Amino acid sequence: MGTDKAQVRVEGIRLIDATLSALSALPTPTTPIVVSPFDLGLPPEIPTVCEDPPFGGPVAGIAAGVALAHADLVAVVAVDAPHSPEALPALVEALQNAPDAAAAVAVDEEGFMQPLCAVWRKQALLKALEHTGTRDVPAKALYKVAGSVVKYQTQGAERDYDTPEELAQLGRVEL
Repeated sequence: MGTDKAQVRVEGIRLIDATLSALSALPTPTTPIVVSPFDLGLPPEIPTVCEDPPFGGPVAGIAAGVALAHADLVAVVAVDAPHSPEALPALVEALQNAPDAAAAVAVDEEGFMQPLCAVWRKQALLKALEHTGTRDVPAKALYKVAGSVVKYQTQGAERDYDTPEELAQLGRVEL
């Protein structure tokens, strides 16, 4: 997209703000941790961390975020999938119903895993990160070393929008 996706606005609302709003609307309280190399001007109560190295890819971002997490379950969502928080309650339930699973991951309507819409057991995620490394590693690599993973069809909430044209399906886009 050529710009910081978190700062892109749809109908006047930044994607980061839309994602945080969706998280705050969940029935179970969450503590979001934002991973970004940019100053997003977020309230001080929202922890923000930069992946190491900056722009090191999705797994580097996941590693930076989980390092600050205190909960036993860790959700992974992407700012360019602003509806993905809607899938989290179902993913949490799916993971809780599979006590031996490391994670519950969203699956799109074509049957493909969407690794940036998932809920992990924190210790399983840390173990997977030990095996994959972090720089320039695709998020799907974590699932290859995770062991048992629950795949859950999320009815479109997992959809990411990679281009301004795709985002325009949600409304007026400002880059």
